[in-house]
Amino acid sequence: MTDLNKLLTPLYLNEEEIRKIIELMFFAYRDFTSGPDAVLNKINFGRAHHRVIYFVGKKKNITIRDLLSILQITKQSLSRVLNQLVKEKYIIVSTGDDKRTKNLSLTTNGLKLEEKLSNIQITKIKNILKNLDEIDINGFKKSLYLMINEKNQYKFNKLNI
Repeated sequence: MTDLNKLLTPLYLNEEEIRKIIELMFFAYRDFTSGPDAVLNKINFGRAHHRVIYFVGKKKNITIRDLLSILQITKQSLSRVLNQLVKEKYIIVSTGDDKRTKNLSLTTNGLKLEEKLSNIQITKIKNILKNLDEIDINGFKKSLYLMINEKNQYKFNKLNI
């Protein structure tokens, strides 16, 4: 196990300390996504499928336009993933209030997959957070939030009203 005293040295914003943060983010993200990746791999899906499933599950009847805005991907990239998810019956596409708007929602299979993937990550986060106090947790959340640019903070806030 790593000596946390070496990890938690006072931060003077020197390059070596910043590089530690970059590396921590790399390893943390890789390990955070490894559980869902294994599940997705078994059904020939990838992280793009996971993101779509997650946000379609997060916001009931999300529009394709809103999903594109959140994911910041091209219509072409979304189309490839979305068509596969619709074809394999994880997502339903319906017409919105105006005939040009398309709404997305999860099927029963989509809900089950979203829950399975999210539960892996929720469990991982709970196991970490149970060893921290409220100040540590809020500092962690604040750091993550401040890494998001202002435009995307707005999108995050809108999703979490």
